[in-house]
Amino acid sequence: MAATVRRQRPRRLLCWALVAVLLADLLALSDTLAVMSVDLGSESMKVAIVKPGVPMEIVLNKESRRKTPVTVTLKENERFLGDSAAGMAIKNPKATLRYFQHLLGKQADNPHVALYRSRFPEHELIVDPQRQTVRFQISPQLQFSPEEVLGMVLNYSRSLAEDFAGYLAPRI
Repeated sequence: MAATVRRQRPRRLLCWALVAVLLADLLALSDTLAVMSVDLGSESMKVAIVKPGVPMEIVLNKESRRKTPVTVTLKENERFLGDSAAGMAIKNPKATLRYFQHLLGKQADNPHVALYRSRFPEHELIVDPQRQTVRFQISPQLQFSPEEVLGMVLNYSRSLAEDFAGYLAPRI
């Protein structure tokens, strides 16, 4: 019995040493990372960054504002987001998508979809045959689901945070 205890001690010591080295490596890595948070509302969003040793900062967008409209304008070869998309809403209302979060994951026969259609008659909503959810049809070639549009907004918020922080955040 005493011989097996003596054999296990070096193994345990080696395991604890390995855990200590990994924890020290993680602590060193955390000094170089920043955390981004997104407060996503129906009309606007705010992006914040927390860097090691620096208190939380609200990210300023390209117009030096803290609030960024959750608006996407999609043209044939261009995509506008935020304030530039909101400015295009008057000229091109059919291609400017707002309040699309209310349609996330909703079936085509959902009352929220009918309410959206009544509030925004300029948008052509078609049924996705695979998922039975709705898609925005901007033109015959351009169709996007609300989830894809939200992905564009979140990617834009990431680029705002990267521009503000001055370096690229790792993709996880």
